[in-house]
Amino acid sequence: ALPISSSGRDIGTAMRFTARNVFKRSLSGATVRKVAVFFSNGQSEDATSIYTAVMEFSALNIIPVVIAFNSVPHVQNAFKMDSTGMFPILKVPAGDDYEPLIRRLRVCTLCYDMCKPDASCLQNIDPSQKSSSDVVFLLDNSQDVRSDQYLKMRDLLVTLLYNFDISSEPETSGEGDRVALVSVAAQDYTSHKLGNPHVEFDLLAYTSTRIMKRHIQEYVPEFKGPRVLGHTLQWTIDNILVTAPKPRKNKILFVISAGETSFRDKYTMKEASLKAKCQGYSIFVVSIGQQFNYTELEDLASTPVDHHLVQLGRVHNPDMEYASGFIRAFLNTLRHGINRYPPEDLRTKCRTLTS
Repeated sequence: ALPISSSGRDIGTAMRFTARNVFKRSLSGATVRKVAVFFSNGQSEDATSIYTAVMEFSALNIIPVVIAFNSVPHVQNAFKMDSTGMFPILKVPAGDDYEPLIRRLRVCTLCYDMCKPDASCLQNIDPSQKSSSDVVFLLDNSQDVRSDQYLKMRDLLVTLLYNFDISSEPETSGEGDRVALVSVAAQDYTSHKLGNPHVEFDLLAYTSTRIMKRHIQEYVPEFKGPRVLGHTLQWTIDNILVTAPKPRKNKILFVISAGETSFRDKYTMKEASLKAKCQGYSIFVVSIGQQFNYTELEDLASTPVDHHLVQLGRVHNPDMEYASGFIRAFLNTLRHGINRYPPEDLRTKCRTLTS
């Protein structure tokens, strides 16, 4: 018999362990379906770990199934982040008729036919949330970035654009997403001052993903200046996000970086990131390569850090696919209001900042 643990119930940690270890060496493919089945007898206290687990499962293309003997509201809320409806919770009936549960597990998960899905499998698809975000990508194309890293970061950026419903009237309409792109490398760098960051395009420039993609692939250069994350972050908020008409509900700063910010920018970065968080901005960081400072990444990313930071040591395609999938899940947390901006753990610091 399995031993009974004296620890509290924590399905989120169990799910994350399974995703990272059990599926570690499993192969991927167009016809491969990865499924993890969990049995739960009640509510887990740590909701954050459940949300993190669901984001990781989405990124790894693993389908979690929870067979629940009692109510699991945290899991139910977390599974809403999956827009495909493929993350099911199967409630165990009070009697001994398990056939409907087994049939749903078989038809809608284990043997799901993507070409001819059973009608019962489509009932749990959550209607897509209306997207309303102001998004700025801060792209690291500084002098320390290798060419292969830069190309992969650019490809990732293009992929991420398809997660947004770009507004056809960004200047006059209050609906839809708006996207801007700013370079992190400093221009006109001298020992006395930093020039303004280079704006590839602002929130009002483009009305379609296709045009943005073309701009990124054809016109975004590699700069040779130093990396100044803090200076770029603060300038972007003051000159792009604050000044744009018809501000959106969600305000997101994506930092795609391949190393530490320059020494003279470290204090500015810490101060600017805290100020941005207190103003209600969410900051998501993608760190690429081995040249990073984890404390700096924690200071920069919003909390919980597990929801707002992806570290990629390499630039291989599977790593980029993971980052893209994780960010897609992160955007769903925003659309469902999972996290608060600013978060509760920063309220005291924020009051001190504004006093």
